[in-house]
Amino acid sequence: MKQLLLTVTSIILFNLSTYAQPSEKEMPRGFDQVRVGIPFGKIDTIQYESKTVGSTRKALIYTPPGYNKKTKYPVFYLLHGIGGDEKEWLNGANPQAILDNLYAEGKIEPMIVVMPNGRAMKDDRAGGNIFDREKVEAFATFEKDLLNDLIPFIEKNIRL
Repeated sequence: MKQLLLTVTSIILFNLSTYAQPSEKEMPRGFDQVRVGIPFGKIDTIQYESKTVGSTRKALIYTPPGYNKKTKYPVFYLLHGIGGDEKEWLNGANPQAILDNLYAEGKIEPMIVVMPNGRAMKDDRAGGNIFDREKVEAFATFEKDLLNDLIPFIEKNIRL
């Protein structure tokens, strides 16, 4: 009897949780399209020395409209999926337009967005078998690269 009660309770809770999920909403039309007449941020490529990897690595950085080196901005690290690199967000989305539009609508505060390459290895190009042991390990190594190399570089050179 106890097992039956546990099973019925589990089924009910599972069904309730599936109905409790929020429904998907569509994004507003044009949310990712370049708009005329609004201020634009800027995307640049930066290079930083990674002691973790033992090489110079690249990341993309978005600075908001009106960026001023004397202002301290929050930093958002936007990571890509396992098959990409620092340019992945440019290939699959339009982050600069999305951010510019959100600023223009007053929906977000100015911030710096850093798009690093999560494959922390000397040959960090996206390609080949992304599930090779060496490449999978490189994603684990990225945590050290991010914490010990990239974040200190951003703090010192970008966020004055």
